[in-house]
Amino acid sequence: MEKTRKLSRFLDPKLLAALSSMEIRARTVVEGMVEGLHKSPFKGFNVEFSEYRQYVPGDPLKDIDWKVYGRTDKFYIKEHEEETNLSGYLVMDTSGSMSYKGQGSLSKIDYASTLAASLAYLMLKQQDSVGLVTFANGLRRMIRPRTGMAHLKAVCNELEATRASEVTNIGASLDLVGQSMKKRGIFILFSDLMDNAEVIIQKLRQLRTRRHEIVLFHVLDRDEISFPFDDTTIFHDLEDESEIVTDAFQLRTEYLRRVKHLMNTFKSALRKSGIDYLIADTSMPLEANLRSFFSRRQAVGLR
Repeated sequence: MEKTRKLSRFLDPKLLAALSSMEIRARTVVEGMVEGLHKSPFKGFNVEFSEYRQYVPGDPLKDIDWKVYGRTDKFYIKEHEEETNLSGYLVMDTSGSMSYKGQGSLSKIDYASTLAASLAYLMLKQQDSVGLVTFANGLRRMIRPRTGMAHLKAVCNELEATRASEVTNIGASLDLVGQSMKKRGIFILFSDLMDNAEVIIQKLRQLRTRRHEIVLFHVLDRDEISFPFDDTTIFHDLEDESEIVTDAFQLRTEYLRRVKHLMNTFKSALRKSGIDYLIADTSMPLEANLRSFFSRRQAVGLR
């Protein structure tokens, strides 16, 4: 317990910000987390139910679905589709709004990149393959999924080199990412979702129908969640460079109502489609967000 507490303190954003190497950050986060894990959040993904077929002599009796037999008075076998490895696709929003950094130590892009690098380290350590896609107004960079710990350096180097800029077009970018995903796997999206919510939900649902497992980290700075501004304030758009000067106090109630509504909309709509929606508050230790991810993965029976 004492060792876990000592390791967990390194997951604080302030201390992680002092680690210049993304690879070192990832290793620090994961090694601190695995102390408290009883099993992998990805374990079990390599066998997926596919369809039924009628029993023929020689089929294993353990594969008979007795509930179907009770309804039809016929023997049916549950066929399974084998997957040798999990293919993980880390999909990173690198648009201008992701560069925002409030009172915390990490910007949204840095925080999301550290989360992504940590998950890459964990999956590669389990002999699963990991790929990386960055996007803004379209696809920027794609690293195809590969296995082996040597691949971690390529992923981390790309995340370190990534800078948030340009306007956002999440819907079109998700279309392009979906077209490039040749193998079924787990699709992990990191974004502040500063785009049309209906379009984003629609595109993620389309990916889900292709039998990809999808996890969405909604990356938000604490300022965006709590709106701590209470005076005349200049708000600068990080994507189109426009500025608005306004009385923040007058906007606060309506702003908070809209943000809460937006988060509830994503949560409700996506979970109905079997898509995990997690809020990644950049003021929180990485441990909190990773544990939320792990508990959700284990709850749905994924690896």
